Formats: sequence, C-alpha cells, structure tokens
Amino acid sequence: MPKVSLIIPVYNVENYIEKCLDSVINQTLKDIEIIIVNDCSQGNCEQIANKYKEIDKRVKYIKHEKNRGLFQARITGASIATGEYIGFVDGDDIIEEDMFEMLIKTLIEHNVQIAHCGYQMV
Repeated sequence: MPKVSLIIPVYNVENYIEKCLDSVINQTLKDIEIIIVNDCSQGNCEQIANKYKEIDKRVKYIKHEKNRGLFQARITGASIATGEYIGFVDGDDIIEEDMFEMLIKTLIEHNVQIAHCGYQMV
C-alpha cells in the first residue's frame, strides 16, 4: 500500500499537465500512487496521461465517459485509491518537490488527519 494516493483531475489543461505531472513524479516522497482522472478533456490530455503512465508505473489513468465536474473526478480517483492518505493536485498545479513529504511529516508529528498548505499564483 502506498503512503499517499495523489488524485489529479484533468479537464482541458493540456498546456499545463506535463509540468504538473513532472512535479508530482519528482516528489521526494516516492511511496505514492498517481491517479489521473480525465473528465472528458479535449485536446491531448489523454495522450499525455498515457505517456506518463508508460514512463512511471505509479501512474494510473481513468477517463470519464461524460463530463461530471471536478468534485466527481476527485470522488472517482478516491474510489480506487489504495494509499494510507489521499492528496489532491489540480491538473494546472505545479507543486514543490517536497510538498507531500512535508505534509505527511506534519500529519504524523501532530497526530492529525488533515494537513493543507498555501499556494502561490504564478
């Protein structure tokens, strides 16, 4: 069982998804599964997701048959998650390489069930 299941909803983010996936794959916390949920995105998002699935065995890919929205994409990802913890990253996010290592450390040190972090608009 991986420590963290990272769920990435994808909808029309083909200009951003590669940088997002690079930042997730390169996390210092390696014990993760990466679940990409394509919510009927147009463009090359499916091809990009499948490329990353070939590159990294931790990547799983799901495609909705009809657009169901961000919340349902997260629910879909959570329904197949096997990690001890679940994390959410949007398809147009780029995260710091130690983000999930720090969040997990905070959860354990403070014996809490939820941790969050700030963000910076770029």
